[in-house]
Amino acid sequence: MKSYCYVVLPMDVSLDDDSVRAFVKKQIYKYYIELEVEPYKRFFSEKETSEIAKRKGFKNIRRFKKYLDENGENEGIENGLYYWITTWNPQGEWDYYQVEDYRKCHELNGYPLPSSVVTLDGVWHSDIKYGYKPILDFKLGKQHPDNIEPENRWKEYLDDHFYNIYNDNNIAILYIHS
Repeated sequence: MKSYCYVVLPMDVSLDDDSVRAFVKKQIYKYYIELEVEPYKRFFSEKETSEIAKRKGFKNIRRFKKYLDENGENEGIENGLYYWITTWNPQGEWDYYQVEDYRKCHELNGYPLPSSVVTLDGVWHSDIKYGYKPILDFKLGKQHPDNIEPENRWKEYLDDHFYNIYNDNNIAILYIHS
């Protein structure tokens, strides 16, 4: 998915391309999808566990668990949920970005609605965390009715918090792929 992300720049960051790019890279690196982390168990929901078991030829979760206990090297079932051991970044949000522009927050009128913003404290906020599901729009070819309310909540966050708090800050406008 390609979208826009706004990254708040501190007042003391020089507005030359190298300084902006260096700050942005430092600020969002922990959200790099391919950043390897210590191995951990990634758990799947009950529904996903059932679907995975069926895909692997098991109708019964107990039999699937027994099979994994005997044969699964990096996967298993714990508390009824399927897991696999991974080093993928659980905070991953992007795999490519490019700095398109930077300008004062109050000058962003006319720019596309961002699907995510990164605040000065380094926290990634996104429309997805407000319940927006881009895949629904993609499949329908226009905004899906189930995305109207989540998009409204996202816009409310942007209007009531983000734009007000960072009104005088410069914002790096990123074109990202996730």
